Amino acid sequence: MTLLTALRGDLSNQKADLIIHFQFEGESAPSTVSHPSLRSALASVLKLDGFEGKSDAAVLWHSNGKHPASRYLVMGLGEGRKLSRETLWRACAAAGFRATTLKARTTGMALSTGNWHLSPEDAAEIAAGGFLHGCYRFDKYLSSPSRGAEPSELVLGMGRTDPAKIRQPLEEVRVVDRVVRLARDLVSEHPGHLHPVRMSEVATSEAKKAGVKCRVMEEAELERLGMGGMLGVSRGSEHPAVMIHLHHPPRPASRKKPRIVLVGKGVTFDTGGISLKQPDGMEAMKADMSGAAAVLATLLALPGLKVEMEVHGLLMMVENMPDGRAIRPGDILRIFNGKTVEIKSTDAEGRLILADGLSWACKTIRPDYLVDLATLTGACMVALGPGCTGVMGNNDAFVKKVLEAAGDAAERMWQLPLLPEYREHIQSDVADVKNSGIRYGGAITAGLFLQEFVKPSVAWAHLDIAGPAFFESGYGYAPKGATGHGVRTLLRLIRALA
Repeated sequence: MTLLTALRGDLSNQKADLIIHFQFEGESAPSTVSHPSLRSALASVLKLDGFEGKSDAAVLWHSNGKHPASRYLVMGLGEGRKLSRETLWRACAAAGFRATTLKARTTGMALSTGNWHLSPEDAAEIAAGGFLHGCYRFDKYLSSPSRGAEPSELVLGMGRTDPAKIRQPLEEVRVVDRVVRLARDLVSEHPGHLHPVRMSEVATSEAKKAGVKCRVMEEAELERLGMGGMLGVSRGSEHPAVMIHLHHPPRPASRKKPRIVLVGKGVTFDTGGISLKQPDGMEAMKADMSGAAAVLATLLALPGLKVEMEVHGLLMMVENMPDGRAIRPGDILRIFNGKTVEIKSTDAEGRLILADGLSWACKTIRPDYLVDLATLTGACMVALGPGCTGVMGNNDAFVKKVLEAAGDAAERMWQLPLLPEYREHIQSDVADVKNSGIRYGGAITAGLFLQEFVKPSVAWAHLDIAGPAFFESGYGYAPKGATGHGVRTLLRLIRALA
């Protein structure tokens, strides 16, 4: 893993394979370059390339040997007055991706917190976290792995700030990056290897190492509990369903703090069942367990971040396959809370397993706050595109807290309404509710379905992460594949509630 260190100064005299600077629109050269000759040289190169400091733009300059670093990378941040955490995060993630591609072993990043409207601690956390995020590669199955190309060291130039103040933020960055990488590895893993029981083995092992309690509920217990959604979806698979219960207990002094439960959709592969998906792109359905991976990662980070709040995580692990035992459209399932569901589409399976998890959490754990994460609907991607999560909930104040946490974490999320009149679209003639409604507003009707299984007294938020959990086409700040989306937001939310 890349070593993170902080130094006083702007790195103008720092030797490295690559030094990264940032520039706003309207500047002739980065404000973090104080050395006159280096500033002049960079200004000439930037002008020649027509670089204007726009967001997501970049210029790489191979030094002429007269300056300490071999190469300099200037990242645009756009208009200074519009700088956001997300803009900085994306620029740093793109820089990390570029540094890894260039095989820059020693890398420096000059931060100018004075005109960024951020504290030095926040700037360092965002910059280092974004950089490491961009360095990630899943190359486990490549004959010639490229993972070794990740920089061995990232030095942050902190200007006049005492580097000692940055040690704690950087340590927290390491904790978060470690668990996010695990989530991305799990989502990237091929589904022939990662089935529900294998996921329970990973969770058990990682929880033991992190100091988190873990209990695995197997099929016999799920049947005894009456979890018809879990058992119904998994019926067509040779791999049995499991529910993994993770628990980060509170310290005695913090038992009066609120209790939060996180529920993650964990479909290790989704064929659609009898309502079979189109073959184009079906290979990406290994990512249908991204919600469960994010919940696991979040729980594993809590001891390292010294969070004192009581947090539970439920990983609802199934595989959705078509065979002679699989559920059919028209079947009726009974969920844990006793409500019956008419199956209109076996490809609307995620809400069935979440229904069991949400209702079990409300009755058994009795949380103050309840959050579910799921790659739930293509309709959410139609509404918000591939880079944004749809957030719904039964408590506006709590949804606002989720959105604030997302903003702080530089993860893009947007609230969608749970319009009550849309409830009629999931009204069934033969059961309490049906699992799929009309074509339009599919993300909202899915949210309304989940609301049926949440006690009204529990503040609940539903995060539809179908788009940003797995990029089928890469962006400058993120390559194709798993992103670990949601982990940073959940950690921000938990610490805010604590």
